[in-house]
Amino acid sequence: MIAVSVQAQRSREKCPPGVRVTMAGYYGFGNFGDELLAEASIEALLRCGVGRGQIVLLSNAPEESARRFGVDAVDRWQPGRVREVLRRSETLLLGGGGLFQDATSLRSCLYYWGLVRMAYFLGVVPWALGQSVGPLSTRTGRWMTRDALQCCRVVQVRDDASRAVCHSLGAPVEPGHDLALSLSGLFGKGKPPLALTKKFPSKKFLINLRPCADDLPERFARAVAEGLASGSEPLGVALSESDERLMACLMERKILPPMPVLRIVDASGAARVWSGAAGAAGMRLHFAVLSALAGTPLTLAPYDPKVRAFAESHNIPVWREGPLPTPRPAEKGPTPGSVRKEIDALCRRVLSGVLI
Repeated sequence: MIAVSVQAQRSREKCPPGVRVTMAGYYGFGNFGDELLAEASIEALLRCGVGRGQIVLLSNAPEESARRFGVDAVDRWQPGRVREVLRRSETLLLGGGGLFQDATSLRSCLYYWGLVRMAYFLGVVPWALGQSVGPLSTRTGRWMTRDALQCCRVVQVRDDASRAVCHSLGAPVEPGHDLALSLSGLFGKGKPPLALTKKFPSKKFLINLRPCADDLPERFARAVAEGLASGSEPLGVALSESDERLMACLMERKILPPMPVLRIVDASGAARVWSGAAGAAGMRLHFAVLSALAGTPLTLAPYDPKVRAFAESHNIPVWREGPLPTPRPAEKGPTPGSVRKEIDALCRRVLSGVLI
């Protein structure tokens, strides 16, 4: 994450005049993947001529988000403040992530549906980039998702499964990719990916686990531990506090080998972790995205349709049961430049259309 060295001088207590974009997503919750999506969205807006002073971000931790990104941020849980921001804004951007899903509860659908509807009634143009849509198992979740997406001027999804869900809802969408794939500066030019034998080499091997509803993390951890060659250097990589706690617990239970666990909070930390890594095995989508950008051979354990879709689109080996497949570098995927080009085209279409 590109930290802004000097906090904006203007007051954070009032929404600045001339707001072009209010950004909403799962920001400020301590998940590094979602912070990457916020950064990618802001960078796209800057490339398209929107100034930092014309962006307001809705966040769970507004002061931290303001320092990190150099834009104004307000508390997403204060309806009065959110309404004030939207009244002064031209557009509402849902900037990446799996915002419309009811796998755990209806709360996410309800929040973002309510936000889109508030914007729509205030005459603000809603739009969405880099979305995963689904799973949606309830009639209420499907109705709220359909209604919200049909209010949006542009809806871009990041995988074919999401496009199929949207088509089933009658919501027009455009194909795309995860917004974080546009962040070419995270690792620099890097080196060609290391070749792997069937056994992992005796070098740094990255492991990422995240909690989910079943025992997948424990079963995957056992497969990874059994696949590590003698002399390898396992390193736990946490993208959130829950990842960190889970891997510590699995080490205590002797399921994972003893290893350091590093919590990634910014781009420099990610660059240090992925530098020289010979392979990786993980669960989170943005662990996969970062591995792909770094050229690190990878095996994934999909806990969610979005991770499965990323593995399929990039020809990444998937673990289901038994021995861990040999990690491979991501293939077939788009370049950061091509992702930036498609994002920028949509941004310009929406932002120019607001003025018509």
